[in-house]
Amino acid sequence: MPLRNAIETHARQSPDALAVCISGRRLTYSELYDKIMRLHGALSKLPSRTRPNLPLPSSGRLLAFSGGNHPTATIALATALAGPHAVELLDPKWPDAMHRQTLAKLPPDAIFCLTSQTALIDAARRLKVPAIRVDTDDFEGFLATPAPLPFPSPSDLFQVGFTSGTTSQPKAFARTRHSWRVSLDASRMAFALTPQSHTFAPGPLAHGISMYAFAETLDLGATFFGTPQFDLATAHRAMSEARRIVAVPTFLTALSRGEKQEQIHEITTAGAKLDPSLLSQAQTHFPNARIHEYYGASELGFISLNTHGPHSSSAPAHSVGHPFAHVALSIRKNGVEVPQGFPGTIFVHGDLAIEGYIWGGRNSGFRREGPWATVGDIGQLNTDGSLSILGREGGMVITSGHNVYPQEIENALVNIPGIESAVVLGVSHPSRGQEIIAILKTDVALPEIRARLALGLPHYKLPRQFFSIKTWPLTSSGKIAHVELKKWLKQKDARLAPLTT
Repeated sequence: MPLRNAIETHARQSPDALAVCISGRRLTYSELYDKIMRLHGALSKLPSRTRPNLPLPSSGRLLAFSGGNHPTATIALATALAGPHAVELLDPKWPDAMHRQTLAKLPPDAIFCLTSQTALIDAARRLKVPAIRVDTDDFEGFLATPAPLPFPSPSDLFQVGFTSGTTSQPKAFARTRHSWRVSLDASRMAFALTPQSHTFAPGPLAHGISMYAFAETLDLGATFFGTPQFDLATAHRAMSEARRIVAVPTFLTALSRGEKQEQIHEITTAGAKLDPSLLSQAQTHFPNARIHEYYGASELGFISLNTHGPHSSSAPAHSVGHPFAHVALSIRKNGVEVPQGFPGTIFVHGDLAIEGYIWGGRNSGFRREGPWATVGDIGQLNTDGSLSILGREGGMVITSGHNVYPQEIENALVNIPGIESAVVLGVSHPSRGQEIIAILKTDVALPEIRARLALGLPHYKLPRQFFSIKTWPLTSSGKIAHVELKKWLKQKDARLAPLTT
């Protein structure tokens, strides 16, 4: 059923059940539904803007939210999920120029922000957009008398999201209600979710994995736990009431420390492949939890899933699992499907892919071929039907005439005991065209690394240079920032220490 119906049903049947808790700010389902209707009432009174690239129903408004994980974020997001409105999620870590550029391209009907975001408030004022400071009394003052929620259409847009991968320039896309309705039905079964799946998501709500976890939790009638900013002590307090964690691997690494968390029964992770050491660490720290590792993209939704139990996994460890039930895969090269076991571009057929970007999609890798869509990832289907990721179109390294996919080498590296994580890059070389460079978090000696790699990889795939790193540079979504690493290599930054012994 639509999220509007789900939230209203939970508010009527379990009014005192806890819906949201962020930093001690708790809202029951009845309180949350009242806030949704009051925010809907206030938004409906605002004059609407004409946006040819973002059509909304006559009763719908576009609200922008840049307040990070401030507790009011859950009210704004829930209002977009349940009402006729759409939410434009701005990352508070963006530089001021990026905020101004985004607002100019897609002015909202109202923006909800923090008092400290003065440049954003000034930009909104110039665009004649009301700026509501959520860390003051502005937010409560903006809310109006509760107004009944209309029934949105499945084809209505409800979210403007931004994706940049490992680059710094965001690309804007829009999601329909139908696409997430299909997702919610699929993930409920795949992740074994129940009304008791009280979920802790430590990441920013402006990013897809946390926002989706919030929607999942409200759909179930469970409780969503978050933190304004991540720190381990606050996270442990939030986890104490949760039974499930949804986090990218970088956050899961931080959470897998300290005392064992036996109350956690399910973990969902995405954004990067789990390396064996992190998987083992998480299984030890969360001994009662199944770990659902899925592969997907903001533009495509869920693609494949590998579930790890205490003693076995649903697919080979080197893979990203089998396709979700609603997904069909096609591996293609030059427009032609390749046989099983051969590499090619991964195309997805399902109900979750976006139609295209609102802006910024040039050279992004996303494209459609009829009902099939891709973001340009390279992979292969294994003999058991599971999917392995090899890299990204344009990310292939050509060295001495050989085509090499960095992901294959990264997989071999992290399977060496003692290597915590690895990134493989190609850099220009005068005679080879490109040279393969490996950057590692490890204490393993270089001769042992070289010897173990040589057991499974041909000579031309072996990195020529190795560097160690203490802390990875990260994008705002918690992924390793490859662009920054390439810059450090070029500048011979001291944060990259050459491995010579």
